[in-house]
Amino acid sequence: MSKLIVVIQCDKVVHRCSGFACARAFYQRTGKFQDYAEDARYMSMSCGGCCGADVAAKLGHLKRKLAAAPDFGSAEDIVVHLSSCITSVNFHHGPCPFKNYLVKLIEGKGLSAVEGTYVSKKAEAKRAQGIYKEF
Repeated sequence: MSKLIVVIQCDKVVHRCSGFACARAFYQRTGKFQDYAEDARYMSMSCGGCCGADVAAKLGHLKRKLAAAPDFGSAEDIVVHLSSCITSVNFHHGPCPFKNYLVKLIEGKGLSAVEGTYVSKKAEAKRAQGIYKEF
C-alpha cells in the first residue's frame, strides 16, 4: 500500500491559510516531500488548537478507521508532517511552543513525525537576513 502523508497544520493558521502551499509542495514533490513515491496520498488536519492534545485523538481515530478499512492502508503506511507554520518562524508567527509535545504525541501513537512541509523562498531569505529569528 502507498504511504499516507498526514500534514498537521496550526489551528490558528488554518483559519487564514488554505494549506495550498503545503499541498502544492506535496504534489510537486518539493521541500520535505521530495522523496515520496508518486502513489503517496495526502491528508491534512489541524492540531485542534493549543496545546495540540487533539492530535493524539485525531491520529487514534485515523488508525482505527484504517484498521476497519484495510483496502485503504494501515497505520504502518502513515507518515505525519508538522507543517512549516508549526515548525519554523514564518509569515504567520513563530514556531509553535508545543512542537516538541506534538512530536511526542505522534510518536506515542507509533507513527513517524517529520518536521516541516513547504519551504518558502521568501521566508528563507528573511531568515538569512535576520528578519525572521528563531525564538
